[in-house]
Amino acid sequence: MKTVSCFGASLTAGRVSFDYLELLRAKPSLKAFQFINRGIDGDLAWNGLQRLDEVISDQPDAISILIGTNDVNATMSERNRLRYLNFNHLPTDPTLPWFEETLRLTVGRLKYETSAQISLLSLAIIGEDLNHEANQKVRLYNEAIRRVATDEKLDYLPLYERMVDYLQAHEADRASLPPQLAYKDGFTNVGNAIGLHASGLSWDEVSHRNGLLLTTDCLHLNSIGAGMVADLIENWLIQL
Repeated sequence: MKTVSCFGASLTAGRVSFDYLELLRAKPSLKAFQFINRGIDGDLAWNGLQRLDEVISDQPDAISILIGTNDVNATMSERNRLRYLNFNHLPTDPTLPWFEETLRLTVGRLKYETSAQISLLSLAIIGEDLNHEANQKVRLYNEAIRRVATDEKLDYLPLYERMVDYLQAHEADRASLPPQLAYKDGFTNVGNAIGLHASGLSWDEVSHRNGLLLTTDCLHLNSIGAGMVADLIENWLIQL
């Protein structure tokens, strides 16, 4: 049995987002793999760096890394910056250069202290308006992720790119949905989505109610978005 550590934040933890590890574990092609969930809600890349011991202790054969959405979200307003600084006990303001430096440190330690194959996923969309400032920033962070993958000779899994292709191909589907929920720099959307889910709606039903195609609240994933993560990791593992 091969061990795969899936490392990241809430999209990986699967408590406030559709659980893509559940999809991975159900794939017939991956019966030879066991998946360990190493996602923590709200983590920035720096927080992830502080808990690498748990990933190393897994003695994984493969590690998938999907982290950075909170790094982007922290730069979207002064309110977000202060919230993340305080709640996540950050030693400095979150910035793109600091994210890239932290990701390089993370990869460096995992390469040195494990024998695992490592992949870096590009970040998911933030909101479904691809022209919004949030997604402009996501693209810059994804460029950094690709640089790290290239420099460290790791596999780059194009999640953002796949999501963009899907949104562009399915834009007409919005005609049958309620008005599209807009990204907000705070956490109001997230709280509302969690409340709807707690009332008995599935994540996909929350997504539909908010007029969204891939996300539930502009940050977390429905089953289609999570399925893209699972498919990318599946294809990567099969090719190893």
